[in-house]
Amino acid sequence: MSRMIETGEVKALFRQLVKAAGGVEAAAVDLKISHQRVSHLQNANNEDEPTFRQIRVLEVAAGAAIVSGAQFRAIEGAAPDPIAAAVVESVASSAAALRLVHDMDADGHRDAAEVRAVQEAAARNLREARELHDAAAGLKPGEVA
Repeated sequence: MSRMIETGEVKALFRQLVKAAGGVEAAAVDLKISHQRVSHLQNANNEDEPTFRQIRVLEVAAGAAIVSGAQFRAIEGAAPDPIAAAVVESVASSAAALRLVHDMDADGHRDAAEVRAVQEAAARNLREARELHDAAAGLKPGEVA
Protein backbone atom coordinates (compact mmCIF):
# COMPACT_ATOMS: atom_id res chain seq x y z
CA MET A 1 0.00 0.00 0.00
CA SER A 2 1.36 3.43 -0.96
CA ARG A 3 2.10 5.84 1.82
CA MET A 4 3.82 9.13 2.47
CA ILE A 5 6.78 9.08 4.83
CA GLU A 6 5.95 10.99 7.99
CA THR A 7 7.69 14.12 9.27
CA GLY A 8 9.59 12.16 11.94
CA GLU A 9 10.90 9.80 9.28
CA VAL A 10 11.87 12.71 7.02
CA LYS A 11 13.81 14.34 9.84
CA ALA A 12 15.61 11.13 10.80
CA LEU A 13 16.47 10.47 7.16
CA PHE A 14 17.53 14.10 6.62
CA ARG A 15 19.84 13.78 9.62
CA GLN A 16 21.44 10.75 7.94
CA LEU A 17 21.64 12.67 4.67
CA VAL A 18 23.36 15.65 6.30
CA LYS A 19 25.91 13.30 7.85
CA ALA A 20 26.48 11.56 4.50
CA ALA A 21 26.94 14.95 2.82
CA GLY A 22 29.75 15.90 5.21
CA GLY A 23 27.95 17.19 8.28
CA VAL A 24 26.00 20.28 9.29
CA GLU A 25 28.62 22.83 8.23
CA ALA A 26 29.15 21.26 4.79
CA ALA A 27 25.40 20.95 4.26
CA ALA A 28 24.94 24.62 5.18
CA VAL A 29 27.48 25.62 2.54
CA ASP A 30 25.89 23.38 -0.11
CA LEU A 31 22.41 24.69 0.72
CA LYS A 32 23.53 28.32 1.13
CA ILE A 33 21.82 28.55 4.52
CA SER A 34 23.10 28.81 8.10
CA HIS A 35 24.24 25.76 10.02
CA GLN A 36 21.56 26.66 12.58
CA ARG A 37 18.92 26.33 9.85
CA VAL A 38 20.28 22.89 8.89
CA SER A 39 20.07 21.86 12.55
CA HIS A 40 16.52 23.24 12.73
CA LEU A 41 15.47 21.13 9.74
CA GLN A 42 16.74 18.00 11.54
CA ASN A 43 15.08 18.84 14.84
CA ALA A 44 12.22 16.50 15.75
CA ASN A 45 10.69 19.20 17.97
CA ASN A 46 9.28 21.16 15.04
CA GLU A 47 7.22 20.35 11.97
CA ASP A 48 9.37 22.37 9.54
CA GLU A 49 10.71 19.96 6.91
CA PRO A 50 13.51 20.40 4.38
CA THR A 51 12.38 21.39 0.91
CA PHE A 52 12.52 19.02 -2.03
CA ARG A 53 15.30 21.19 -3.52
CA GLN A 54 17.35 20.97 -0.30
CA ILE A 55 16.97 17.20 -0.30
CA ARG A 56 18.03 16.97 -3.96
CA VAL A 57 21.10 19.17 -3.42
CA LEU A 58 22.32 17.09 -0.47
CA GLU A 59 21.53 13.76 -2.12
CA VAL A 60 23.73 14.80 -5.06
CA ALA A 61 26.48 15.89 -2.63
CA ALA A 62 26.19 12.59 -0.73
CA GLY A 63 25.81 10.49 -3.87
CA ALA A 64 22.89 8.66 -2.27
CA ALA A 65 19.08 8.93 -2.46
CA ILE A 66 18.58 8.69 1.30
CA VAL A 67 15.34 10.67 1.69
CA SER A 68 13.90 10.44 -1.82
CA GLY A 69 14.75 6.72 -1.99
CA ALA A 70 12.79 6.09 1.20
CA GLN A 71 9.83 8.06 -0.16
CA PHE A 72 10.01 6.12 -3.45
CA ARG A 73 9.95 2.81 -1.59
CA ALA A 74 6.99 4.00 0.48
CA ILE A 75 5.09 4.99 -2.68
CA GLU A 76 5.86 1.59 -4.18
CA GLY A 77 4.25 0.04 -1.13
CA ALA A 78 7.34 -1.20 0.68
CA ALA A 79 6.73 -1.64 4.37
CA PRO A 80 8.77 0.69 6.57
CA ASP A 81 11.96 -0.89 7.84
CA PRO A 82 11.13 -1.94 11.43
CA ILE A 83 14.52 -0.80 12.74
CA ALA A 84 14.24 2.58 11.02
CA ALA A 85 10.70 3.06 12.32
CA ALA A 86 11.83 2.12 15.84
CA VAL A 87 14.70 4.63 15.68
CA VAL A 88 12.35 7.38 14.49
CA GLU A 89 9.93 6.67 17.34
CA SER A 90 12.75 6.58 19.89
CA VAL A 91 14.23 9.87 18.68
CA ALA A 92 10.83 11.56 18.59
CA SER A 93 10.12 10.34 22.12
CA SER A 94 13.48 11.62 23.37
CA ALA A 95 12.89 14.98 21.72
CA ALA A 96 9.46 15.27 23.34
CA ALA A 97 10.93 14.51 26.76
CA LEU A 98 13.70 17.07 26.22
CA ARG A 99 11.17 19.72 25.28
CA LEU A 100 9.16 19.05 28.46
CA VAL A 101 12.32 19.32 30.58
CA HIS A 102 13.22 22.60 28.89
CA ASP A 103 9.70 23.99 29.35
CA MET A 104 9.60 22.79 32.97
CA ASP A 105 12.81 24.62 33.88
CA ALA A 106 12.23 27.74 31.76
CA ASP A 107 10.70 29.72 34.63
CA GLY A 108 13.15 28.43 37.26
CA HIS A 109 10.48 26.46 39.10
CA ARG A 110 9.19 22.89 38.83
CA ASP A 111 5.58 22.33 39.80
CA ALA A 112 3.99 18.93 40.40
CA ALA A 113 2.20 18.81 37.03
CA GLU A 114 5.42 19.58 35.15
CA VAL A 115 7.32 16.90 37.05
CA ARG A 116 4.55 14.37 36.36
CA ALA A 117 4.59 15.25 32.64
CA VAL A 118 8.37 14.73 32.47
CA GLN A 119 8.08 11.42 34.32
CA GLU A 120 5.38 10.23 31.90
CA ALA A 121 7.49 11.32 28.91
CA ALA A 122 10.48 9.47 30.35
CA ALA A 123 8.37 6.33 30.72
CA ARG A 124 7.21 6.65 27.08
CA ASN A 125 10.81 7.19 26.02
CA LEU A 126 11.87 4.06 27.89
CA ARG A 127 9.15 2.02 26.13
CA GLU A 128 10.27 3.36 22.74
CA ALA A 129 13.92 2.62 23.57
CA ARG A 130 12.98 -0.93 24.54
CA GLU A 131 11.12 -1.37 21.25
CA LEU A 132 14.21 -0.08 19.42
CA HIS A 133 16.37 -2.51 21.38
CA ASP A 134 14.04 -5.38 20.48
CA ALA A 135 14.08 -4.40 16.79
CA ALA A 136 17.88 -4.19 16.84
CA ALA A 137 18.14 -7.56 18.56
CA GLY A 138 16.22 -9.11 15.68
CA LEU A 139 18.60 -7.83 12.98
CA LYS A 140 20.35 -10.44 10.86
CA PRO A 141 23.36 -10.06 8.55
CA GLY A 142 22.58 -10.18 4.84
CA GLU A 143 20.89 -8.27 2.05
CA VAL A 144 18.62 -5.36 2.92
CA ALA A 145 15.25 -5.38 1.16
